[in-house]
Amino acid sequence: MSLIGKIKKGIRFLKRKEQVPIMKVATSNDLLENHVALITGGNSGIGFSIAQKFVESGCAVIIAGRNELKLQNCVKILGGKAKYITLDVSDINDIKRKIPAAMELFPRKIDILVNCAGVGVKHSFWDIDEKEYDNIMNTNTRGMFFVSQLVSKYMVDNHIHGHILNVSSSSGARPAWTPYEMSKWAVNGFTRGLADTLIQYGVVVNAIAPGPTVTPMINKNNEDNLYSERSLAKRFIMPEEIANLAIFLVSDAGNMIVGDTVYCSGGSGIITLHN
Repeated sequence: MSLIGKIKKGIRFLKRKEQVPIMKVATSNDLLENHVALITGGNSGIGFSIAQKFVESGCAVIIAGRNELKLQNCVKILGGKAKYITLDVSDINDIKRKIPAAMELFPRKIDILVNCAGVGVKHSFWDIDEKEYDNIMNTNTRGMFFVSQLVSKYMVDNHIHGHILNVSSSSGARPAWTPYEMSKWAVNGFTRGLADTLIQYGVVVNAIAPGPTVTPMINKNNEDNLYSERSLAKRFIMPEEIANLAIFLVSDAGNMIVGDTVYCSGGSGIITLHN
């Protein structure tokens, strides 16, 4: 082929293919610089650890939860880059009132949403009543859906290339015999569907699936013995380990992970479904 022919072929190729620039990955200590995150369930457990790690990585955070006193104490610990809203994600009217207010708390726009609000199961299959069932499903799935709906519309309308991270569980891979497992199956499915809906707008959606983690949900704290006979890794997971993975997934370093549920479970849900 002549030189002119090669040039014409190259021009046709460039017209046919969209050119996508290669992203430069920031260093780990400023991955979230100049970003703003809204974290539901951010006043306790995994949610608070994610908020702490986000602030350390340069992110401004808005934590949301039901208990205003806990939220105020958390903001004092997090420092000047943190604000809060009181929010009951099981109450749709509260979501519609409070999420728009959260969008006005910082000059920069929210470009990260972490859906971490959740409740666990307290009784066996035979003893779960309608009230407990509704509380779990309304908090873990319905609340996540409607918070995501509002925030993602805000991102799309404002042409924000952002990230949404749903906190699932290794329980979402197990046979679903309680509303908690059922809710986490729903989270995993919703994550894939929301990712499929939003990727065309530059919004990246994933989920993170912890195994048994040192949080108030399982009556554990950082001063307890981490050993666990039931865990394949023989210990509980620290919330900071979940938070470190969360930073990667909501940063530009993780942009090509789309619609996935990433496990940080010590093998629970991956090697075994029983622990």
